[in-house]
Amino acid sequence: MNDIELYNKSILLIGPSGAGKSTVAEELRQITQMPRLCLDRIANQDRNTGFMNNFRNADEYNSYMIKSILAKAKKEKIPGIVDFGAGHSVYRNLEIFNEVKTELKPFKNIVLLLPSVDINESLRIMAERSTGDYSTNKEFITSPCNRELATMTIYGNNRTPNEIAHQICKKIEAREKNKSEQIR
Repeated sequence: MNDIELYNKSILLIGPSGAGKSTVAEELRQITQMPRLCLDRIANQDRNTGFMNNFRNADEYNSYMIKSILAKAKKEKIPGIVDFGAGHSVYRNLEIFNEVKTELKPFKNIVLLLPSVDINESLRIMAERSTGDYSTNKEFITSPCNRELATMTIYGNNRTPNEIAHQICKKIEAREKNKSEQIR
């Protein structure tokens, strides 16, 4: 497997808390048979061990974590499904955000998941779904960071996670088909 396949096949899911990233990631794992990595699990582990205390703020930690994970993926050259936590794709520090954006730029499938095109409807749905702190969701949903990183945006529109996962796969297949037709 080469870098191009890693960048073309991996699927990174970003979005606010309660948007469905983890659930859709699990569906994608089953459909594609690619390994799945949940950044929230890593962050929770690092929080529990105190590792996060080595950083001045969340932006620095999130950047470090993403760069470390991507370095490992590039070394192993194994495409996979990565579901980001809500804060892992939203940055207050523009310099750090630009570094992360540069790291993510080669990846063709960065999917912004939102429950609805309507912001208020999305906030209501995510508040109902969320088991954690969703108080920052308005910031996460209105931040330009997610939109800048995303190569596609998928709206749940009351569909099942399996239906959303299949839509993502179809969009990726269509993009690949269009690309191969342009080469001919």
